[in-house]
Amino acid sequence: MDAFAIYLLAINVVTFLLFTIDYVIAVRNRDPDTGLMDGRLLSLFAVAGGAIGMLAALLLWARKIAKYNIAWWFTAFVCLIVWGMVCAAKWDLVDIDAGRLLGGWNTQRLAVLGVYLAAINLATFSAFCLDEHYAEAQQWRIRESTLMGLSLMGGALGGILAMRLVRHKTKKWYFALGLPTFLVLHVVAVAYAHMAGVL
Repeated sequence: MDAFAIYLLAINVVTFLLFTIDYVIAVRNRDPDTGLMDGRLLSLFAVAGGAIGMLAALLLWARKIAKYNIAWWFTAFVCLIVWGMVCAAKWDLVDIDAGRLLGGWNTQRLAVLGVYLAAINLATFSAFCLDEHYAEAQQWRIRESTLMGLSLMGGALGGILAMRLVRHKTKKWYFALGLPTFLVLHVVAVAYAHMAGVL
């Protein structure tokens, strides 16, 4: 096993253990904000490569996305995608050629991707606007996990536009930081797919 694989294994085990300890402390105190350490600090372990450990702990202990852990779930998803791309390139699972970036785009696949992105961004924009309307009318609301999920699946630009247009979710840090992060992730993922010969 190479040093990179050992590092990833170790960081995922450490991340899983830290999240487990955090969960036990929070449950014992009956307060999700009184765990081992600040949640933003714990999230850095996923950024450092421990996304699988973070997701495993969340699946084992939290089991569902809620307001108190939504940022952890989406941090884990984003980091899993990023580290998946890094590992695929590191272990030659994909043939990355940076020279492809400037040309040779498959226009048919790009058109299909464009239609998908237009649809998901329109759906996300509509969901954010509808949720704001429901909030003002004090009616049933769209779950934050649904809004974040739509944004992660490609609708980040629509979510950002709706946030700015109707001033919705702008004070929630995980939306204000999360959606721009998703947008950057989408651009990187498209460039990565093209360099891998998929687009």
